Parts: sequence; structure tokens; C-alpha cells
Amino acid sequence: MTYRRTRSRRTTLAATLAVLALGAAACGGGEEAAEAPAEEAPAEEAPAEEAAAGGLESCPETVVVQLDWEPEAEHGMIYQLLGSPYEVDTELKRVRGPLVSSGEDTGLDIEIRIGGSAVGFQDAQSLLYQDPDITFGFGRVGETMTTQGDLPVISVMTTMEKSPYSIYWDPETYPDAETIADLKDENVTVLVGAAGLNVWVNYFVAEGIWNEGQADFSDSPKPASFIAAGGDVAEAGFATAEPYLYETLLADDWGKPVKIALIHDTGFEEYFQSLTVRPDDVTEKADCFTALVPIFQQGIVDYVANPGPVHDVVVDLVTQYDTGWLYDLGTAEYAYDGMLELGILGNGSDGAVGSFDTARVEGLRDIIAAVTDFDVAGLSADDVVTNQFIDSSISLP
Repeated sequence: MTYRRTRSRRTTLAATLAVLALGAAACGGGEEAAEAPAEEAPAEEAPAEEAAAGGLESCPETVVVQLDWEPEAEHGMIYQLLGSPYEVDTELKRVRGPLVSSGEDTGLDIEIRIGGSAVGFQDAQSLLYQDPDITFGFGRVGETMTTQGDLPVISVMTTMEKSPYSIYWDPETYPDAETIADLKDENVTVLVGAAGLNVWVNYFVAEGIWNEGQADFSDSPKPASFIAAGGDVAEAGFATAEPYLYETLLADDWGKPVKIALIHDTGFEEYFQSLTVRPDDVTEKADCFTALVPIFQQGIVDYVANPGPVHDVVVDLVTQYDTGWLYDLGTAEYAYDGMLELGILGNGSDGAVGSFDTARVEGLRDIIAAVTDFDVAGLSADDVVTNQFIDSSISLP
């Protein structure tokens, strides 16, 4: 499949910048601004326009984002940037269309590639090194630390302030359990699954949150194993998905609430979905990232303000890809509500959306060094994350 934009990137970008400049002028308050001579405005605004144009013009004509999973609301800020018309490649499981920011065409395209079965369950960090066309890959900062020696990446923005990864259990079976640590008293088996590094499990044992051996790493089928246990076991999964699955989509098999507790709240503060890039690109594409990362930040703000159209796109892509991934509008809306209620979508400690707290990153590094055999002690936060391209003025209300 080939897909080409017929409009000139330069012409479209210039038009977009003109609209944005007019908007900025209209928003400027005060009598002094109102009385300024009209002919002076272009001269004052030209340097900013040139800087923005130069930044985006230095970007690849198609910005390629490799996701970590199938289409879902947790990727809402990425799909927020996908304009119409978009073209779906049902064979390669990717979508391409105009890259828009707050409804304005940037003159670039964005191509969004899904993860999971479509890429043989490879992580985006590996795919970044296999395909130079990929601009950004979704990655967990804690996991990228452990492979910096072989596949170094730097995260330039986080799309979530907290990880949605959680433990959940049946509150009827364990009515006294309010936190993850409470499951230790009754030595509740927790279905963790075989995938991933699961460093947080080692952390739980080291901190005394769990007993050693409490985690079940068998590759048991999900959700069948949890349901078959009839409430005797707990399970690891996403606070933004599984509770809705069990209570609503599997109403005939389970049909009741589960109690949720975020792993983040135990002190294992993973940056779950960060935008990672190859280290050389931090320098070589600095002008591009300076212009582009704030657009991604704004994507979070715009998605939170109006999620409906994004959810329609997500469900449309799930239907067209037809991988067996089940996802409907109800699931998307539940995820959206959960991300806001649990603080999964939020501003960083500095007040900007998408920024990293370097002390938190180094705390994560210290945990990994203490509870695993990975040699990460020599890494600094600057080796794995940067706020260099973050616009501190962009935040969620």
C-alpha cells in the first residue's frame, strides 16, 4: 500500500503558523496590545514563526510512532494527533494520516504502528534499532534501563504520570484487604503471568509487601484462570481495563466489581508509557523534537478535553485490524474515566504535562539495582530521560 499527501508540506505549515499567530494575537490582553500599530505585528511574530517552521521542517515528513500494544484509550494522546482522512494498512496493522495539533494541520504526516501480535510481541526499544524510520517508540523507563548496554534509548516525554498496572482481587472474598500489602496476611496467590521483567515483584518481596512465592508466574489463560478460581486468587493487570472486563463484558461469568490498587502507590513509580528515541537523535533531531514534543504534550491536553472522537478512531482501528483484540466504546470510556480518577493522566512534579521527575527516575534505578542482577547502578537519570524538549507552559487544568 502507498499513501501520499498531495498538499505541499511547506504551504500547509505556513498556513497553520499564520492561524496560530493570529490566535495568539487575539488572546493577548490589555490596552497596550490593542493600541499597537497593526503593521508592527508581522515583524514581531516572524522570528517565532520561523523557529517553529524550522523545527517542524527538520522533522521526517512522516513521524512514525511504534506503540506497545493494540489500539486503546491509553494511547489516546497519540491518536489525538491523527487527522482525517487517515489510511489504514490492515496487513501491516498501521495507520497514517495528517499530523494535527489542536485541529490544525502541521504539514507532517503521522504513522501509528501497533504492538502485540502484529510485531511478534517485540518491544518498541528493539524495533527502534531494527527500523530507522521509527521516530518514537513507547517504552517503560524501568525496563529500558535494564537494556541500555545493548539497546540504549532516551525517553523525551512520558504520556502517563502514573502506571495503570495494578493488582485487583475479589472484595467479597477478602473484605479486609484495602491495599496490596493486605493480601500478604492471607498469603493470597497473585496471578502475575510469564511476560515482562516483573521487577516490581522482587521489590514487593524485598520491601515485605509480599511473601516470597506469593506471585504465580505461570502462563495461565486470562481471564479464565481468575474466574475459575472463584475469588480465591488476585491478579495483575490494568486498572483501566480488567475491572470493566470482569464486571461488564464478562457479566455472565463474573459480573461484579473487583478491588483495585495501583502498583505505583507502593513506591514502585514506573514511567509506564514514555516516548523513547535513539540517543543520537536527541542531538541530530533536536530542532524537530523541540517543535514536536510540545505538540505531543498538547495532544494529552486536547484528548482529556474531548475524548469522544479519539475513542471512535480507536474502535474503528480495532475493527479494521481484526487481530482478535476486543475493544468497544464502553471499554474506552471506562479507561478514560479511570485514567483521570486514579491520576494516571496528570501533570509532572514541575507542573508540566509529560515531564520526568529525575529524582523519581533515580529512585527507580536504585530499586532495580537493589533487587535484581541488572547492572544499572552507574546510570544517571540523564542517561535515560530528558526534559530538554518539554514546554513547561503546557499542562492539564
